[in-house]
Amino acid sequence: MYKNKIQIKSKKFSWENKNESYRCDFKDCNQKGEYKAPKSIVNLNDYYFFCLKHIKKYNQSWNYYKGMSVDQIEYSLRQDVIWDRPSWPIDKSPRYIINKINHILGNDFDIFFNNEKSNFDSKNELFYKNLTKDEQKSMLLLKIQSPISLEKIKSSYKKLVKRYHPDINKNDKDAEKNFKEVNAAYKILLKKVLKK
Repeated sequence: MYKNKIQIKSKKFSWENKNESYRCDFKDCNQKGEYKAPKSIVNLNDYYFFCLKHIKKYNQSWNYYKGMSVDQIEYSLRQDVIWDRPSWPIDKSPRYIINKINHILGNDFDIFFNNEKSNFDSKNELFYKNLTKDEQKSMLLLKIQSPISLEKIKSSYKKLVKRYHPDINKNDKDAEKNFKEVNAAYKILLKKVLKK
């Protein structure tokens, strides 16, 4: 059986084409221009060709920001930091970011916010409105901020118990008092969370 092998011609990129040769663009230089350098910042695809000696001189004198104002330079530097891509602040609320995107794209993405609050948020809000004074005091003692969860309560409790434990603070009445208060607060919040 005869197999036909496909011949693939490898094409070289334009910069790999060794057949093209240029003379150095530097005045009165007859060397071979092997190195490309952009002619201006406006058109970075239009090149001079220099020999090694003159490309070094050209690179030393090249200033991309030449002719730009301070504001233009600052803007260019900031654009380089984000690779010329649009960015949004991440410390804002999702509503703020969606409004910004709506403004930019002219679309309406409010389908995400048809219910002003999700079920989770509304449950939590009702939960926090219904806290008793003892429960609020317990949150302050355990140094917990809402929204509270079982994990938050346990981790805060463990830290405070280690700090005020009688074995560590021998003969310290304040530490003993704090230890008892932390235990009581933990029990109160635990009941509240487990009841939820």
